[in-house]
Amino acid sequence: MRDDLSPLMIPEEDFREFTEKQIEPWIEKEFITGKFESFDSTKIAYYYAVNPDEKASVVMSHGYCEFFPKYYELAYIFYNMGYSVFFVEHRGYGFSDRVVPELDHVYVKSYDQYVEDFREYMDQIVKKQSKTKTYVLFAHSMGGCIASLFLEKYHDYFKCAVLSSPMHKMVLGSFKPWQVELISGIMKLTGNERKIVPGQREFDGINVWEKSSSLSKARYDYQFDKRLSVPEYTTYAGTYAWTRASLHGSKKCLKDASNVTTPILLCEAGKDALVDNEGHRIFVERTGTTTYKIYPESKHELFNATPDIRNEYFEDVFNYIDKMLE
Repeated sequence: MRDDLSPLMIPEEDFREFTEKQIEPWIEKEFITGKFESFDSTKIAYYYAVNPDEKASVVMSHGYCEFFPKYYELAYIFYNMGYSVFFVEHRGYGFSDRVVPELDHVYVKSYDQYVEDFREYMDQIVKKQSKTKTYVLFAHSMGGCIASLFLEKYHDYFKCAVLSSPMHKMVLGSFKPWQVELISGIMKLTGNERKIVPGQREFDGINVWEKSSSLSKARYDYQFDKRLSVPEYTTYAGTYAWTRASLHGSKKCLKDASNVTTPILLCEAGKDALVDNEGHRIFVERTGTTTYKIYPESKHELFNATPDIRNEYFEDVFNYIDKMLE
């Protein structure tokens, strides 16, 4: 483990106390919060902290049903490794504007909306606040699909990117893609696209760590408690509209992968149950700019894995970014 990184690796048994006593007060003190108006007048919530000794600016794209406090630890690590940190809650999440009234339902018309929101965030906030004007993209899961689509369309924003368990191909269970396409299309035509899909459920306040994509109970419990205390963090159930948009977005990010020019580190969880890892192999082959690393024993959330996996993961991430910034 790198000497500069080792002190930032919080032991499982110390996570709750350290986060509540050290990281939360730091977040409150250092982070600027606000909302910007996106291309279609949607208000998008953002958070950032500028490091006075900034090596580069790390811009984060979060995953499905996530929110800023889930990334407090990552923000703390990146900042203390010398980076400014920028975080945006995608439309329909956290304190960003929503189309549907139910706080636990996830709705979006198209991933193009996510991509253009992200571009607006870069142009309106990140570029104006960054000291170095050098940008590193960090994206997880659904956010990895959004990031991939962004990189395929916009080539001159990021020095490099880290995609952590990106959703390049969806896990659809017993359904075929054409079946999902057909059903979600019918629901749209009949005015039911805002309903949640079978297999999803509204937020019920029940802790299901054993079935989660995390291998750290302390981290899962902390993040789940945030859901219990903040209604805006209860996003939990995908609608037909979100499912259809996700299917289209993931297909497009593989179809257009050859358009990527930005260097990428793609980190894959070997025991991922939420994304189909076959999509990663297709993406790597088609980009030609991607370094591919697999963590065989990890579930989906690599940054919430066991200590040995997390140590290896973070060392790989920072070694890669350092190399790209040389």
